[in-house]
Amino acid sequence: MKRESSDNVSIAIVSNIIFEPHFMPLLKSIFDNEEVDVHHILNDEHVDDEYQKQLVGADMIVVWLNFEQLFPNVLNRIDSQITSEQKMLEENIDLCNRLYTDLTVYSNAQILWFSFENYYIKSPIVIGYGYDALIDKVNLKLGELLSDKATFINLKRLIAEVGISNAYDPRSKYRWNAPYSKSLIEVAIKEIHKQYLIQKGITKKCLVLDCDNVLWGGILSDDGIENLKLSGSSFGRAYQDFQRFVLSLYNHGVILAVCSKNDLSDVTTVFREHSEMILKEEHIACFQVNWNNKPDNIMRIAEKLDIGLDSIAFVDDSPIEIEAVKAMLPEVTTILYERDTVYEQFSCLNLKNYVSRSDVEKRNGTYHTNQSRKTLQSQYDSYADYINALEIKIDIHEAMPIEFNRISELTQRTNKCTNGRRYTVAEIKDRVAYENVKLYSLFVSDRFSDLGLVGALDVDGDILTLFSLSCRVLGREIEGMMLKFIADKHEITSVEFKPTGKNDDIKTLLAKAFPNAVLINYEKC
Repeated sequence: MKRESSDNVSIAIVSNIIFEPHFMPLLKSIFDNEEVDVHHILNDEHVDDEYQKQLVGADMIVVWLNFEQLFPNVLNRIDSQITSEQKMLEENIDLCNRLYTDLTVYSNAQILWFSFENYYIKSPIVIGYGYDALIDKVNLKLGELLSDKATFINLKRLIAEVGISNAYDPRSKYRWNAPYSKSLIEVAIKEIHKQYLIQKGITKKCLVLDCDNVLWGGILSDDGIENLKLSGSSFGRAYQDFQRFVLSLYNHGVILAVCSKNDLSDVTTVFREHSEMILKEEHIACFQVNWNNKPDNIMRIAEKLDIGLDSIAFVDDSPIEIEAVKAMLPEVTTILYERDTVYEQFSCLNLKNYVSRSDVEKRNGTYHTNQSRKTLQSQYDSYADYINALEIKIDIHEAMPIEFNRISELTQRTNKCTNGRRYTVAEIKDRVAYENVKLYSLFVSDRFSDLGLVGALDVDGDILTLFSLSCRVLGREIEGMMLKFIADKHEITSVEFKPTGKNDDIKTLLAKAFPNAVLINYEKC
């Protein structure tokens, strides 16, 4: 039976080199409050019984194979025509494919696979830096092979970050087979931690943006729209580049909001009519543009989007505004906009490489149409009449593989309307393979928009193991519809629940829906 995740982090490192003495101290420092256990497994020993147990118990498997150690004389063999580059490429890919297959037999854990690098080669000193394509070809083929199953980490990019001359430790290489420096190991562990946070869905959900001297150069109320610095060249280019970056965050699932001391009509005019704007009005889920203080406006944004303050990052160019938000809303992460260093401060965002464009647009469409729902609600004295007027339609069906990524994201990001279960995509795939496990997807639409996949349910035999619903659809009696569906289809005797600090209402709801069921903490099962 493959292992399900817990709050402790167990990491198995499969490699043919040594990373100590730096690895463990740096790992514990960067993972901070997490309890981390690390098991080092030599590449050719991963099939031993002892190491198989460590793989089964791992939350994350890191594969870091050193090309020089695998094929120490490969370049001379190719230069001497003892072997061909193509044969070398095939041999390497076959080795990696067999290792990957073995790992997935023993574990459903997230796999991080570090690419190969060839900066250790000394021959360019005498023959120059002509293009050597072998390693790049290996990495390209390996990336294609692992694209669906593992996260491929670009080791050459990490080496570029610290510099080739700073990436190696010759003394440790020849003494302990530990070729890499403390500096490189540190940035590699930061990347491992980043990928852990991405997999667990631990990230800020919403980016709140100031406008003047952030999205464009200049003060809109003073300079006018025609004099703003915003273009593809000269002084306006930095602002356009930042907007491109923000748009990429939007495309990866970040909710965007605007908080600016300006007249709303002026700001919306810029968004609608300025030809150099990269961000458009439809990308912004909420505008709070007025002359009120920014902490109050950020609180209103959180209320309108129904998210916690701790889910928000706020960007402003004014140190005074930044300090005001820090003082009054300490849960909010603040980012001071400075042209050349602002990007480094976005490490609080941990975003998946792929997010469904359709899901992003449906979620943003919900926020844009919420005002129409509020207007409709004001027309009815009875809440039941309002719900009927919404013309809500739901579709609950057994989840399809194409929906697993969204379901995983939903369980990871939802803290309020959930029983506390978190699933990775790998864990979902492993669970649905069992005949007694049924995973359901919930789609919702109403008279104003299609809200998409906003809920998920999971039943293991007679145990309700997952209840997860997006906060975007709370208050429309959908929770009750979900639980009625389960009650009609399954005889529930137990309900799993884990407190998140925000889901007490769901505990009450589950207890009411299944009064004869035993409420259990799934971590103790």
